[in-house]
Amino acid sequence: MFDHSTEDDSAVTFRATVAGEEVVDVRADAVRNRESLVRAAGSVLAESGLDVPVAAIADRAGVAKGTVFRHFASKDELVVTVVAGLIDDLAVRAEALLAEPDALSALRAFVAAGVELQARDLAFCQMAATAEQQVPGLTDRRRRLEQIADLLARRAQDAGAVRADLTGRDVVGLMTAAYQGACATGDPSRWPYFLSLLVDGLRRRVISSSGWTRPRGGQRTLRVGHRTTAGGTTARPTSDRTPSDPHQRS
Repeated sequence: MFDHSTEDDSAVTFRATVAGEEVVDVRADAVRNRESLVRAAGSVLAESGLDVPVAAIADRAGVAKGTVFRHFASKDELVVTVVAGLIDDLAVRAEALLAEPDALSALRAFVAAGVELQARDLAFCQMAATAEQQVPGLTDRRRRLEQIADLLARRAQDAGAVRADLTGRDVVGLMTAAYQGACATGDPSRWPYFLSLLVDGLRRRVISSSGWTRPRGGQRTLRVGHRTTAGGTTARPTSDRTPSDPHQRS
């Protein structure tokens, strides 16, 4: 027994009774409409952030505002759907990097991918800067991303490239740290410099008796420790010379 019913312009279904059970088949056009809304929402949210009105999303999708709510119970549900897709894409990228031969380069590429995503998508940036792991619908995805990041970190640790206490959660947090650090200077485009600072800080360093430190796989840097004076030894803060920021004035 078949029943073709049209409930509204976006949710047309076919119902069939098979072996006494009702089977509902959502028509392909309804699926396409939903996907179109998600794409439109993704575009508008990336440009304008989380405060964008639903009407703007509907206008971008070329539908009435009511159509949005026939597919999504609330704006929050639509936002979570969009952000969840972005996290899924980032997780796929991370999994692919597990096959890269250079473990440290793979780790850096993963963090860079997350920072780049924040740089081009305002809504994702806003979610990343808050406790998005507490948002229903994103918790499991955040956990999966951290688990893959943990595998990337372990590979780098096994290679002796990074410090032993680095975790996947730390790695995911570095994405936000690098971008927000650049934003705090008033120039978000400086994020590659901040990323370099953070990645350099993760490296496992070997300190020689000469006062030089050599990051595993990197160049020597001068470690400034104590200065000997006529009156004895004066302690000074320990630091390493870091790469110069191309945006910094001389």
